[in-house]
This record gives sequence, structure tokens and C-alpha cells, in this order.
Amino acid sequence: MKTRVALLFFAFLFAAGARTAQAQGPQTPALPQRLEKIHDDLYVIIGEGSNTTVYLTDEGVILVDSKFDRNYDEMVALVKTLTDKPIKYVINTHGHGDHVGSNQKMLATAQIVGHVNARASLIRAKLTPAPPQITYTDQMGIFLGGKEVDLYHFDRCHTDGDTMIYFPAHKVLASGDCFNTGNGRGLNPTNATTAGFYVDYTTGGSLLSWPKVAAAALKLDWDVVVPGHGPLTNRAGFLKWQAAVGTLTTRVTAMVREGKPVADIREMLVKEFGWEPMSASIRSVDGMVAELKQ
Repeated sequence: MKTRVALLFFAFLFAAGARTAQAQGPQTPALPQRLEKIHDDLYVIIGEGSNTTVYLTDEGVILVDSKFDRNYDEMVALVKTLTDKPIKYVINTHGHGDHVGSNQKMLATAQIVGHVNARASLIRAKLTPAPPQITYTDQMGIFLGGKEVDLYHFDRCHTDGDTMIYFPAHKVLASGDCFNTGNGRGLNPTNATTAGFYVDYTTGGSLLSWPKVAAAALKLDWDVVVPGHGPLTNRAGFLKWQAAVGTLTTRVTAMVREGKPVADIREMLVKEFGWEPMSASIRSVDGMVAELKQ
């Protein structure tokens, strides 16, 4: 028992250190990026950092998330293979370094947009010198080149400043890290739906608000979802994940009510829900337990 607890404790410390390093920017060589086409004017740049959605208009580009700083050159080069128009808006889905790292370099042509809480979080954490310049509270629209993009903050989920972005012309949703596929890096060796599930309690995330966010997102008319990380999926994939998170929440709640130690809950999440022992998701277990005890 002592050995297992010790291993889990060091796994937790490793995950915490990895998350801190990620927020500061990774030190290993950048991984290559690639374009994935959704429609003739809508693409996703997949690779290191966040999934970055690219919406093309006659007046410029609307970009969702700016990845790490070191991904900027390759990301912009890929955009230029699609259009000679400038990037006019960059929407930050939330205030984490892998989604906002290139903000400052975008300022030559673009305005940064995000939820008011994401701006506050970025200012507190000093993750970027370029937090959102345009903020909103519940909902806003961006109109460029005759095209529309709708921004929604449904409630706390991954953080307290998450934005979901809806492209009504194509029935596509970009979810940010409120929804990820696989383990959040495009991999999923256990084939578990919840492997990339992560609540960041340090920035106001909430397990108990997550169902409200998922239900609100499903009220929009979309067929394709671009997750914050991992492969694109569809409405059926999102519904499967929603059900799995519900099962996970019920299971963890029962263990908390039974007075089970946090180490046992972490072990259960690894064995039953495919969580990686040294993943960022494991970091959130203490916060989940504290929230469920309230």
C-alpha cells in the first residue's frame, strides 16, 4: 500500500511539473503541423499545442487559438498556403499557454478575442503579454467578409473562461478544452472516451458545471466538433463522451461519499476510465474531490 501511494504521489508531482513546463512553453523541438480540411473555407491546423481552426473570408482570416509561441511561423505559413489575406481575429478558447502562446505575434494584423475571465486569468498568470483585447461575458458574434462566427460561454468547465465557437454556415463547433478526444494529444491506447478529460481548478474549472456546458452546446445545430486537442469527431462522438463523463462523475461521487482516499480514486480513474497515471487529468482529482464534498 505504501509503495502504491508513493508511486502515485510522484506521478502527481511529475504531472504538475509537466503542466508547469507546458504553460511556460515546451523545450523539445516543435512537432510538425498539418492542415485538415473541413470545408473549402474552413480548416484545422493539427499538431503541437491546441487544434487551431482557420476560417477564410474575403476580408481576412478568423483564427481559433494560437498554439505555442514557437508554433507561430509554421502555423502562419500553413495559413498562407490557403489565402493571401491577413489574420484579422484570433479567438482564445481559454487562458492556457498552449492556446495563447502566439497572441503577441498576431497583433500586427489581428485583434485578440476571448472571455472576460480568460483575459483576467492571463493577466494574473502572465502567460502572454497579449491577453484578449475584445472580451464578452455570455455571447458575442464576429462578422467578417460576409461570414459569421458565434462565441458562447455557457458556464465553467475546463476553466472559468472557456469559449465555444460556432460556425453556423457549416454547422461546426470548436470546443476548446471543454471537450478533447483521446488523451488530448491525438493518442488513446486504452480507447477510453474520458482520457483527455481535465478540469483545471487553478483557473476556476468545475466538474459539476460540465454537464450544463455539454447540454448547452448540444442545443446548437452542428455536425462536426473540433476539440481543443485530438482528432475531430461528430455529434455521436460528443454524445458518447457526454455519457462517459456522466458515468465518471457518478463513480467518483460515490467514492467520495464512501470516504475513499484520493489515491484510490486516482487508481480507479486509471483502471476504469483509461486515465494516464502521469497525465494532467490526474492533477484535477484533488479539486474534484474538494468540489464534490462541498
